[in-house]
Amino acid sequence: MTLSGSRVREKSAGFIVFKKDDGLFKYLFLKVSGRLDLPKGNIEEDEDELSAALRELKEESGIEKVRVMHGFRRVLNYYYKRSDGTLVSKTLILFLGEALEDRVSVSWEHEGFEWLSLDEALNKIKYPRYKEILKDAEEFIRKQMKSSLGKWFVES
Repeated sequence: MTLSGSRVREKSAGFIVFKKDDGLFKYLFLKVSGRLDLPKGNIEEDEDELSAALRELKEESGIEKVRVMHGFRRVLNYYYKRSDGTLVSKTLILFLGEALEDRVSVSWEHEGFEWLSLDEALNKIKYPRYKEILKDAEEFIRKQMKSSLGKWFVES
């Protein structure tokens, strides 16, 4: 039994994963408990943020091949209450990456997945902070493409 007013801290890492599809960038969302969420999970002991994000991406979506967009790292801080009343102070670190494979195989924790354009995602997701970060991600991708004169999608 947890004492009323208990607090814990959690630190998680995850990915905003995209692919280019018919001229649009589409973002991967996993379905869990009737809502859409990004692939993410807790950082394990002795694990760095990016390694944790890559591990969670593989565990939750089956995606192993991803091109990490260096320079994009966003941090969300928020609180939520567990069913036992414990208040959790959560820090979520999100990275951006291009999926280099099409196959998605969701974990037992998830009911399915969707690839959504920015507009579709903005209409479907509930979290305002995710909406802002997605807009950020799309802008970041477009700037990267423009600055590399189209060479960004070439495998290095």
